[in-house]
Amino acid sequence: MSKGSESYNDDPVYYCKRCLSLGIRQVPLMKNLDYCEDCGAVDIGVTDIEEWQKMYRKKFGCNYIERK
Repeated sequence: MSKGSESYNDDPVYYCKRCLSLGIRQVPLMKNLDYCEDCGAVDIGVTDIEEWQKMYRKKFGCNYIERK
């Protein structure tokens, strides 16, 4: 693994705590109001990509790429 990809994996990812979607959007003109574009929930979490992948596998029983 190259040094560049290690730092990329450390970047925070924002996800929906209800459905684990990474499709998080921000309400225009309201900086602190984020929502999930898939289910509409506003309970948004932040973690790194590896932890998100673990949560996804636990909830759905497969990797994200396998499900799509």
